Order: sequence, then structure tokens, then C-alpha cells
Amino acid sequence: LWLSTNQLSGTIPPELGRLSGLAHLNLHTNRLSGRIPDELAALDNLQRLRLAGNRLTGCIPSGLRDIQDNDLYRLGLPPCP
Repeated sequence: LWLSTNQLSGTIPPELGRLSGLAHLNLHTNRLSGRIPDELAALDNLQRLRLAGNRLTGCIPSGLRDIQDNDLYRLGLPPCP
């Protein structure tokens, strides 16, 4: 799912966590805000995650830190406990 650089705003829908076959999620360079939904950590097939370039807050859910191809370090957010 490639939705980068589209000026999307609002929060990341937690319903994305139901897309069990999702392998790539690119939401970078939009106007998304709020927390990263914990539900995204349920995406067992996720291999690539791009979220930088948004206005995200909170912490990074632990299951997402295991995705090898990610840009989470660019968010400046701490890991969730």
C-alpha cells in the first residue's frame, strides 16, 4: 500500500492492522498525526514500513521495531514500554 506524498491528514486508521497480507506500508511525507496504532504490530507479513515525514506522536509499538526495512528511527519517538 503506497500512499506517500499525498497530503493525507488525520490519524493512521487502526483498521490497517486487519490487512493480514500487507507486505509494504508506505505513508511517509503526508500530514498524518497522532499515535501509531498498536494494531499495525499484528501485520505479520509486513516487510517494509515508511512513516517518516508526518506529525506522529507517542511511542513506537514494539512489534513494529522488528521490521527490518523501516524508517522508524527518523520519527524521533521512543519505543513503547
